[in-house]
Amino acid sequence: MSHNILNLVVDGDNVYCRQHHLETCKDCKYDFKQLNTLHKNLRSINGEIPPPNHINQNLSKQIVKLKEDGNNHFKTQNYNDAIKLYGLAIDMAFQRQFWEPHELTEQEVSVCLSNRSAAYISLEQWVNAYADAEWCIKIKPDFSKGYFRKGKALMGLKRYEEAVHAFEIGLEFEPTNDSLINALEEARKLAGNTDLE
Repeated sequence: MSHNILNLVVDGDNVYCRQHHLETCKDCKYDFKQLNTLHKNLRSINGEIPPPNHINQNLSKQIVKLKEDGNNHFKTQNYNDAIKLYGLAIDMAFQRQFWEPHELTEQEVSVCLSNRSAAYISLEQWVNAYADAEWCIKIKPDFSKGYFRKGKALMGLKRYEEAVHAFEIGLEFEPTNDSLINALEEARKLAGNTDLE
């Protein structure tokens, strides 16, 4: 049985390749990023192992507050501030520790992406709206609002047939959603009349 000895160096709290002093080194074929991240996360708990499915309630409250503040700005048509607040909430959700349930992060991020997409739609920033809707769907593929936002962004981009498809997928998850039904009907009409523009 043979063993490979890693040529590494510990510098402070991080591990690097000895030759190039890099966390990720293509030449040496070492990647210590996950190890360093794990070490950092474990140091942050001060030696106390959290119980299973432990949730940082303070972080949850901050994320909810940012999202609600974003919603309030959205309601008053202050879309740029809403976009900033949703972005901060997304950033905070991604700061959760690796032992926290990933479903919680998925829920927080997908809702904020959907809301931010709606704000971009209100500003007619179709590409940004589309990007957020796409990420929302990638994170939570069964979230019908993600497909609704994607369809609305595609309509703004005058890509009506793709919008029809997005609304149809959304209706597979929520067949009685009036917003999706009405948007699908409108998109179908526009898809059939693209030569009139």
